[in-house]
Amino acid sequence: MTLQTPGVLVLYNEPVLAEDHPDAASEHDVVSVAESVASHLNARGMRAWTTGVGSSAAEMIALLEKSGPRGEPISVVFNLIEGFGGRSVGATYATGLIELSGIPYTGSPAEALAYCQEKSRAKAMLKGFGLPTAPSALVHMGETLDEWPWNWPVFVKPDAEDGSLGVDQQSVVGDLTSLRQKVSSIHEAYGGAALIEAYLPGREFNVGVLAVPDPEALPIAEVCFDRSATHWPILTYDAKWTSGSIEDRTSPVVCPAQVDETLARRLRQLALEAYRVTGCRDYARIDLRLDAKGEPMILEVNPNPDIGEGAGWARALRASGRDYGATLEAIVLQALQRRQLLG
Repeated sequence: MTLQTPGVLVLYNEPVLAEDHPDAASEHDVVSVAESVASHLNARGMRAWTTGVGSSAAEMIALLEKSGPRGEPISVVFNLIEGFGGRSVGATYATGLIELSGIPYTGSPAEALAYCQEKSRAKAMLKGFGLPTAPSALVHMGETLDEWPWNWPVFVKPDAEDGSLGVDQQSVVGDLTSLRQKVSSIHEAYGGAALIEAYLPGREFNVGVLAVPDPEALPIAEVCFDRSATHWPILTYDAKWTSGSIEDRTSPVVCPAQVDETLARRLRQLALEAYRVTGCRDYARIDLRLDAKGEPMILEVNPNPDIGEGAGWARALRASGRDYGATLEAIVLQALQRRQLLG
C-alpha cells in the first residue's frame, strides 16, 4: 500500500452509557461522526475503516498492532476518541497509547488534550500568556463554600467534562445557597471539581481553527440567543443535544457571524493565540464570550471538537469555501508527513 492510498483507522470510543441515560446523546454522536469521516476518506481514494475501543488498554494496544479488515496495514489513525473507559480524561491516555505505538495520527497531541481537559488548568495557562478569561475559582470534591467574595450571578460547570455536560439553567446562580447546591450536584454526578466563573452577559462566539499547514481562523460563528426568553442565554446540554427543545430553538448558530471588523479581528487573534499556547494541532475550536464592557473572554479551548458534518466546526469550514472531504484528506496526509519528517 502506498502513501497515495493509505490505510486509515478511524478510531473512536465505544459508548458506555445506556441510550436512555441523560448524557447519552453526546457520547453516542461520535459513532456517526466516525462513519461519516471514513466514508469521505474512502470517497477520496483512501482505504478507511472504523473501529471503536472500549475500556481495556491491552485491547487498544492489540488493536493498533492489527491490520485492516482486508489485511491492509494501518498507515495512520484518524483519532476521534473523546474518552476512554467512560472517563473524558481517558482521551488523553488513549491518545498517548497511539503516540507510543509509533503510528501517525491526526489531531492534537496528548499534551494539548491534557492541558485543555481541565478547564481551570487551561484558564491558568491562558492567563499566564496574557490572554483574557473570566475570573474563576475551583471547588474540589470534599470542599465546601463558606462565602463568595465576587458579584452575582456566577456560572458553574464541571471542570473536566465537555459537550456541555452538567450545564443547565441551574448553572447560573445568584446566591450562595444555590451555588452550593449546584457545586454539590456536579460533584455527585461527575466525581470531579466544579469550576465557578464570573457570568459574562455578552454575545457568545466560537472560532474554528484549521492548520493545514499553518493555523488559520475559520469564519466566526455566533450563538444567537433569544434574549427575550425567560431562561438564561447559555449553551446548555439541551441546547446542544436535545433537538427541538426550547433551549435548542432559542440558541441558533449563525456562521459567518455579523460582527464589525474590529471585533472580528480580535476574536480571530485570540483564537489563534489560544490555539498556539495550548499546543493544539491540525484543528480545534475556541469558545469566547463578551463581558459587560463588550470585551471578549476565552471560555474554553477544545483541541478535539466534534468535526461531524452537522457540527459547528464543519459549518465554519464550509463557510470558508473549503470542501469537507478534501479537508479530511489533507489532515490525514499531513499526519503522514509528520511521521516522515520525524523519521
